[in-house]
Amino acid sequence: MNENWELGQTGEELAADYLRKEGFQILHHNWNLHKGCELDLVAQKDGELHFIEVKTRRRVHELYGGPEQAINATKMRNMQKAIAFYTQYYHLDSDTPLHMDDIAIVFRAEGDFDLEYNKDIYYFEFTRNTYQGRKRGYRYF
Repeated sequence: MNENWELGQTGEELAADYLRKEGFQILHHNWNLHKGCELDLVAQKDGELHFIEVKTRRRVHELYGGPEQAINATKMRNMQKAIAFYTQYYHLDSDTPLHMDDIAIVFRAEGDFDLEYNKDIYYFEFTRNTYQGRKRGYRYF
């Protein structure tokens, strides 16, 4: 397997473990609408759904920044499409609170890493057949 793919899988496993410890129930790993429109983790806590993008890096790059900087406008649009399809596929109604979150992981050494969970990187409003969203003030570290 590709080394970057393996790093991503490791990051998603660490993120899922972190969320479970925080009281989340993991509903789906890598829920895929089509190429580019994938939800890394779908989790539930207190009756609310969280769609979580996980970004993992070996280090913070001086030029490119931390892993969360890889969540660009295209990625946000693709996630929104996948979330809209997910809500329709599972017949969710407007009473279901939705959150688009991210988890950024940076490895310092083997088995030693920093993990940052950022909730509500995007705000959702329910409309007739889909969820509409707008970007919230995004945090970088």
